[in-house]
Amino acid sequence: MNPKLYSYEFYLTASEVNAQREMPLSRLVTTLIDTATGHANLIGIGFDRMIREGISWVLSRLTIDIDAPVTVNRTYRMETWIESVSRLFSERGFEMTDAETGHTVMRAHSTWMAVNMTTRRPGDLTPIFEGLDVISDRRYAGDKGGKLLPSHTPERESTYRFAVSDIDINRHVTTRRYIDLIVDMWPLDYYDTMRPSRFELAFKHEARYDEEAVVIAASHEGSSEVNDVEIRVNSTSCCLARLRFTARD
Repeated sequence: MNPKLYSYEFYLTASEVNAQREMPLSRLVTTLIDTATGHANLIGIGFDRMIREGISWVLSRLTIDIDAPVTVNRTYRMETWIESVSRLFSERGFEMTDAETGHTVMRAHSTWMAVNMTTRRPGDLTPIFEGLDVISDRRYAGDKGGKLLPSHTPERESTYRFAVSDIDINRHVTTRRYIDLIVDMWPLDYYDTMRPSRFELAFKHEARYDEEAVVIAASHEGSSEVNDVEIRVNSTSCCLARLRFTARD
């Protein structure tokens, strides 16, 4: 077993795809999180260990480059590795390939932090990684992205009240729900001609059950293919995203 590289293989079924017969963006991110969780559990820094320290892993920043559509009835292999660790943050890379062809279909870079379960403030990762040789020399090959900023001139807007099914183990809104709200800012027929090819996400503040969110979207610097999205609760920014679309072949 190589503790510096974790691999997970899965078959994408019809129940897991969208109207375009492709893996939805929220399902892709859930798979990234599940793969990171599997690796963390394997090397002893998973949920059980973190809870003993009174802290929990929280995704802070994510960048995804989708090179090719991830389609139904195919097997894919997801790999993940830890690139760096500091007192407050850990960086993790991902790569997904088509198991049959070996072609890379997706690359991702993520930043994680630990949150104290009592104070909700950042926790110290130093004791978690002490004595572990798990940092890889492998690096994310793409652009990690820059700072995301809220839009001051929204072109589209919607509202949503968070329900029971939107709440995760840390009792805040799931990453999946945030991403679905972002994706839903464009109509179904738009996705028939365009597909997401790059996605950046940065979390700013926790949202909770029964809070009402406002989702706003606007083109990025006048681009017809790149859009900025913000999700707010009570005028507080919960997350910022940038979504690039590419025309389908």
